[in-house]
Amino acid sequence: MSGRLRYLAATLALTAIALGYYLVQWAPARQGPHLEPRPATARPAAPPLLPTARMILDQGTELALSKGQRAHLETLDRRWQSESSGLEAAVRWEEEAFSRFMQEAQAGGKTSVQEIQRRSADLRELSETLRERRQLHAEAALEILTDSQRRMLSTLAASRGQGGA
Repeated sequence: MSGRLRYLAATLALTAIALGYYLVQWAPARQGPHLEPRPATARPAAPPLLPTARMILDQGTELALSKGQRAHLETLDRRWQSESSGLEAAVRWEEEAFSRFMQEAQAGGKTSVQEIQRRSADLRELSETLRERRQLHAEAALEILTDSQRRMLSTLAASRGQGGA
């Protein structure tokens, strides 16, 4: 190949590259497929908080509780206070411990999902136990009421924006 032919081939190659670059840079961007945005879905509302014996006692006048009902509810309330205070303290302690772990993990920048799940397992179990026991306590408290008192309690709770029976 002669020098002139090489020079011509190199010039044509460089011109083609420059032209291709220019066309790519100035060509309008291709539109990708049009995707419709998903409608935002709200998180499911938390179930209503069932009333404790103390909540029912606090509304005793409106519910026209009998002396026997008051006595049963007060006994149930004392038992619940005794049982729940230990569980609530344990939940708070676990929350604080987990919070400290997460702060350290964020500061260090490295932790795995498995480690987070392992560290939060006790908190999840204690919280679940507390919810289950509260459910049982609320059911026992509601059993003391008559049907009309339960309806009245639901109406009172709804008007105050609280959970109810």
